[in-house]
Amino acid sequence: MGSDLSLTLALDRVQDMWQTMAARGEFTEQTLDKFGLLLRRFGRYSQLRGAVVLDDITPDLAEDFVTARGRSRHGRVADSAVATMLLRRSVLRIAYRTLRELSLSDGDPTRDIVLPRRTTGDVRPLDEDEVIDLRHRASFVTRPSRHGAVAALALAGGHSGEIGHIRVQDLDPQRRRVWMHGSTKTDPRWCPLDDWSLNVLVNRAEFVAARQLRPDSAPRARLAVSDRHASDAALQARVCVALRDLLIRIGLSSEDDVKPASVTAWAGLEAFERTGRIEDAARRLGLRSLDRAAAVIGHTWRTPSTRNSDNDAEVVGG
Repeated sequence: MGSDLSLTLALDRVQDMWQTMAARGEFTEQTLDKFGLLLRRFGRYSQLRGAVVLDDITPDLAEDFVTARGRSRHGRVADSAVATMLLRRSVLRIAYRTLRELSLSDGDPTRDIVLPRRTTGDVRPLDEDEVIDLRHRASFVTRPSRHGAVAALALAGGHSGEIGHIRVQDLDPQRRRVWMHGSTKTDPRWCPLDDWSLNVLVNRAEFVAARQLRPDSAPRARLAVSDRHASDAALQARVCVALRDLLIRIGLSSEDDVKPASVTAWAGLEAFERTGRIEDAARRLGLRSLDRAAAVIGHTWRTPSTRNSDNDAEVVGG
């Protein structure tokens, strides 16, 4: 890791790696476009401030970019929304994780950047870079693992009390969805699957079906946990253990507001940010109360949202 590595070359290598990860479904196409755009803005912003090589990027420069005022699509300059700052920080965090994986850096200038919490409760949804890292860490190497299946079902919108009950027959690959049976607190529903989750669950379904002693029992095999008899509480505990394992792998074990429910909460947040409708978040999570859905995803309910104007604001000077 030489200090004279060109910043432009380093960011190009990051983009190339992200393309590879996107081919595996770890980035969605939308996220890849959004993160790529912001990474290029960061490159321009840094070069305007004299950064030429990778080691010129200091924590102060990174924080200046994350918290910089932005210009909306209407040309107004204002302080950036919390969601915008969180997104910028996510881009830099995953960029530096990628650089470390490529052995091009051993640092992270975002490590000490503290931003306001998104959540209004005790549990926050995962940030977008954390979801990318979760997919990356949960991808199987030698066989389709339960960790990958649990992650895929949680990212689809399944709660820990539901995931242990999902069986092979609940997967609908043709329509890219999975059936959640609901619980005393959630409604039954179909949850959509992105490319990564679909691939993981199809491979897992084939794996667990092949392990059944009788072919007619394959559709009833559980996708994410063992088929040993267990109570509802035991099944939920197994799911939570798998999700905690993954959160430890991506370095989130020390954050008090990150719990297994944070993975599921991201699915609701993704639905809300994509459509701007809290009803869609509630529907994805099977929640009967819009107030509850808003609390889960950290949205301040019943106040005007500036999401559409703020999230695509371009950094002034970038």
